[in-house]
Amino acid sequence: MVGSGKYGIQLSDPMDCNVYVLDGGGGEYALIDSGGGLEPERIVANIECIGISPTQIRYLLLTHGHGDHAAGAAYFHRQYGVQVITSKEILPWIERGDRDKVSITAAVRAGVYPADYEFPPCPVARGVQENDEIVIGNTVLKVVDTPGHARGHIAFMLERDRRKLLFSGDSVFAGGKVVIQNVWDCIIPEYADTVAKLHRLGIDSLFPGHGAFLLTEAWKHIEKAHACFERLDIPPNL
Repeated sequence: MVGSGKYGIQLSDPMDCNVYVLDGGGGEYALIDSGGGLEPERIVANIECIGISPTQIRYLLLTHGHGDHAAGAAYFHRQYGVQVITSKEILPWIERGDRDKVSITAAVRAGVYPADYEFPPCPVARGVQENDEIVIGNTVLKVVDTPGHARGHIAFMLERDRRKLLFSGDSVFAGGKVVIQNVWDCIIPEYADTVAKLHRLGIDSLFPGHGAFLLTEAWKHIEKAHACFERLDIPPNL
């Protein structure tokens, strides 16, 4: 983890989501999400502190288009030439910096982001969807469609030593929590279906977009959220 804001461990700017560096082997690295774009240099400093040059990072994988996850993408593309990968659905929104589609306009109105918050457009190298594979060095990530929190939300799963590790974005969190917001594309039935899908996968390690990550028995936490949805209730909000 090289970035995390006020809903995490406060490793970088308060607006940032959890940002991860994945060492794919063979000297190839990827970022999972990019943070909120306000002080991306703090994320860069954290990357350098663990002995990795930002120039070694080849890919940036975005779980979804919300500002705290995606507004930093343009900086990393511009400064280091990273290739940005998103879901096919949000690809045009990222490329044109569509503030309405990624709910920046609503978030600024609600005071979530400052009035002058910027969401710069960013070229996208590849759009992906369910079951597509992304190769980082010697590592293969499988794309899992996970709508509910937002349209075009995806997660990235890798299997290692018979264990399943998931970079889940804002689909599910430690303690069985979720993030349901009053925005146009947060859809509760889709969220319930996503959590049911993740429950069936039997995830061992969970690396979410905010808060604590889980190294073992992550499925128990996902099961809590699934049980809430199954009884027509809403899991606790992060």
